[in-house]
Amino acid sequence: MLTAIKAHKNSLWALKRAILFLFFIMLLVSCRREYDEVKHQRIKTVNTSDTINIAVIWDQAVKDFMLVEGVMLAADEINAQGGLRGRKLKIKVFYSKNNAHERWLAKKVAKDVSFAAIIGHRSSANAIAASIVYEYYGLLFVSPSASNNNLTNHGFAYTFRTIPSDGYVSKKFAALMKMHGHKSIAIIDDRGVYGKALADGVMESLSDIGLKTVVRRHYTPGMTDFKPLCADLERYDFDAIFLGGTIPRAAIFIREALQMGIKQRFYGAAAMDLRALERIAGKEANGTVISTYFNPDLDNPLTRKFVENFKIRHGKPPEWRAALGYDSLKILFEAMKRSKSAEPSVVAANMRFIKDWQGVSGSYTFNLQGDLVNKESYFQYIDQTGYKYFDAPSENKEKVD
Repeated sequence: MLTAIKAHKNSLWALKRAILFLFFIMLLVSCRREYDEVKHQRIKTVNTSDTINIAVIWDQAVKDFMLVEGVMLAADEINAQGGLRGRKLKIKVFYSKNNAHERWLAKKVAKDVSFAAIIGHRSSANAIAASIVYEYYGLLFVSPSASNNNLTNHGFAYTFRTIPSDGYVSKKFAALMKMHGHKSIAIIDDRGVYGKALADGVMESLSDIGLKTVVRRHYTPGMTDFKPLCADLERYDFDAIFLGGTIPRAAIFIREALQMGIKQRFYGAAAMDLRALERIAGKEANGTVISTYFNPDLDNPLTRKFVENFKIRHGKPPEWRAALGYDSLKILFEAMKRSKSAEPSVVAANMRFIKDWQGVSGSYTFNLQGDLVNKESYFQYIDQTGYKYFDAPSENKEKVD
C-alpha cells in the first residue's frame, strides 16, 4: 500500500514538473515573440519617422552631474546643421527617482518603438541590468558613466560605452602611484559594485608592477562613523591610500581620516568628484588625486569651443559627465551619418568600426565588444591656486580587436 502511495506521489510530482516545464517554454516563446515584434516595429518606425528620437535616462538626485546638459548642447548643434538628411534629433529625458524606478524606466523605454537609441544610466549596476533589456528589444545603448568591466563582457550587439573601463583606469592608477614613488599602499572600498571592482583592479595592477598592498579594508553601506576604521589603518606602514568609493561617504571618510592624523596622500576614482570632496572634506583634502575623463584645459579647438559654449549656456564650466554626454551623442550621430540611417542594428555595426574619432575629451576607438581602446584619461587635484589637471602615465597601447 505504501509503495502504491509513493508511486502515485512521484507520478503527480512528475506531472507537475512537466506542466511547469511546458509553462516555462510557452513563456519563453511568448517573450521571444514580443522581442521580435518590438524589434521589427522599431525598425519600421525609426526608418519612417520625421525625427530621430533618442532617450536619456539619468539620476535626478545628482544635480551637479551635468550629463543631460552636455547631451542637449550636442543635440542643438547637430540640429542647427540640419540633422541627418533633414531629420532632426529629438531628445526625451527620463529622470529616475531610485534604482527600482530606473530599471522600470529602462523597460518602458525599451518597449517604446519610437526610440532609435538611449544614452545614460549613472551607475554600473543599473546600466548592466538595463543593457540586457535593451539587447532583447533591439535598442542601441550608449553609456557615458558605467565603467564596470562587466558592461561589455557579454558580447551584446547593441551596447557601447564612452567611458574607459575600470580595468583600464586601474592600470593608470597603479602606474601613477609608482611614478610618484609609492611602494606600500592601503586600499579601502565601500563594497559597492563600482568601488569594490575598481579597488580590486587597482590591487591587481599594483601587484603586476611590483608594488605592495599592505592592508585591504572595507566600510559597510550603513557605516556613519569611520574613526574605528581609521584607527585600525594607523597600525600599518603605508605611504598612500587608494579609496574606491563615491560621494558623499568617501569624502566623509577622508575628512575623518585627516582628523585622525592620517597624512598619506589619497587617490580616488572619478565618482568622488573633487568639488564635492572639497565641500565635504574641506581644504585639508587638497592634494587628493582623483581620476577624471575630461580635461577642460586641453589645447584642442573642439575642447575650447565646447567649454566656451557650455559656459555661455550654463554660466559655469562643464564637468566630465557633461563632456562625455556631449561626445556620446556626437559619436552616435557620426555612426548614423556613416550608416545613412538611424536603424539600431545598422548604426551599431558602423559604430564598432569607428577609429580615432575626435571628441572634446579626446580620441575614440571602439573594439568589437563596444568598449573603448586607448582612450585618454586624466587625473586632477586641488592646490592653493585651484584645480589642476595632468595626463595619466602612458603605457603600451592596447590591441584593437
